Amino acid sequence: MPQTGREPHDDAEGRPPESRTLGGALRGGVRRAAAGLLLGAGSASRFTWPVRLEPEPPRGGPGPGAPTGSTRPARPFVVVRELRVDDEEAWRTLRLTENDRLAPWEATLPAGGGEAMSAFPVFVRRQTRRARLGEAMPLVVEVDNAFAGQVAVDPITWGATRSAQVGYWIGSAWQGRGIMRLSVALVLDHLLGPVGLHRVEINVRPENERSLALCRGLGLREEGLRRGYMHINGAWADHVSFAALAEETHGPDGVAFQRRLASG
Repeated sequence: MPQTGREPHDDAEGRPPESRTLGGALRGGVRRAAAGLLLGAGSASRFTWPVRLEPEPPRGGPGPGAPTGSTRPARPFVVVRELRVDDEEAWRTLRLTENDRLAPWEATLPAGGGEAMSAFPVFVRRQTRRARLGEAMPLVVEVDNAFAGQVAVDPITWGATRSAQVGYWIGSAWQGRGIMRLSVALVLDHLLGPVGLHRVEINVRPENERSLALCRGLGLREEGLRRGYMHINGAWADHVSFAALAEETHGPDGVAFQRRLASG
C-alpha cells in the first residue's frame, strides 16, 4: 500500500539546488533533522483501518468449510480483525474465565506513573483513534466466529525506524492447535508487507514456554535477554527478544510467514 508521507532525500538528485552550497547544506540538514523528529506527527493514517486478515487457501486441499467427503478435515476458520466496542461481553467473559491462567503474563501499570486502567469502551475508542493515526492495531482473533483471543500491535513507530511490537493471548480452549501461531503469522505478513514496516519485535518472558515455542516455530530471530523490560503481574520482568525484518522474511507473494507454517 502506498505510504502517505515521504522520507527526506539524501541523494543529490533529490535535494533542492540551495542545499548544494555549504550554507544550503546546513539549512538542508536542519530541515532533515526536523523532518526526522516530526515525521508522522498529526499525519493521516498510514494503513487501512479497520482490517480483516484471513489465511490464504491451502494448496492442494480443502480449506475452512470443506464439503463432506473431503480427504482432509476442514481447518478452523480463523480471522484476525479489529477490536470493537461490541466485543466487550465476549472479551469480559473469556478474560474472567481465563484470569488465573493469564494473570502471570499480564502487563501491569507500575505505581507512581499517574496512569489508570480504562473502561473497555474508552479503551477501544482510544485504540481505534490511534489505529487511524497509524500508531497501533488492536486486533481480535476469531475462531469459527467465536472470540478466541487478541493480538496487540503497539506501539507502531514511523520515521527512521518503521517498527512495531506485537503481543498476544488466546483462550485455553484454542491452545495447542496452532491457531495463535497462524494469527501471528497473518499479522507479521501484514505489517512487513502492505503496512510497510521494516522491523517487528515480540518480547516474551523466559518462563513462557508456549510463547517461546511460537516465536521459534515461526523462525523469528532470537536477539537476547532484555533485563527488566516490562512490568508484568506487579513486577519488572526480563524478556527474551525476537525480531523479524522485512528484507529477511517478506516473500514476493506477501505470505512469507504463512508459507513457513505450511512448509513446516
